[in-house]
Amino acid sequence: MPLREIFATLYLWADAHAVAILMAALAWGLGGALLARIGKAGQSDRDGRAIASVVIGGAVLVFVMAVMAFAVAQVGFNKGVLDANVLLLAAPLLCLLASVVGIHWVFPLSELATVHTLRDVAVFIIACAAGLWSLSKFRGWGVVFLGGLGGIVVIGVMAAALLRVLYRRAVGRSG
Repeated sequence: MPLREIFATLYLWADAHAVAILMAALAWGLGGALLARIGKAGQSDRDGRAIASVVIGGAVLVFVMAVMAFAVAQVGFNKGVLDANVLLLAAPLLCLLASVVGIHWVFPLSELATVHTLRDVAVFIIACAAGLWSLSKFRGWGVVFLGGLGGIVVIGVMAAALLRVLYRRAVGRSG
């Protein structure tokens, strides 16, 4: 079975079960918040924080998978977002929204390790994308605009050092 048929079959299955997928997405966020609230009520709030981190991480994972599915639909099938089932489009957004609002009701988001990690990864990805975008705009003429080869080397070393720090912060050891 070709990969194209697998994706088409998966979408048809998801389209047939769109309401159940939407309800499961909402249940993930709201149920996770309830479980985190129960875990917080114990002797320590460590269990609640662990549940909250899993809920936020799972919601972000669902959202990223939805974005990748949209990219596959656009590139592989020439279908846009407007061609998809509205319930399937809303499910990852509502899952993320319900998770963030529900967990924020239980814990401040700044206290969760998952949120710090996601922020660090997002900053690293944005920095890489900005660097690639700026390099794509020069097309070899950057030496002229930056004042010579020495200037471009200094800027390149500084950019590499910044990306290294961001990379270590995003995926390196904690502590």
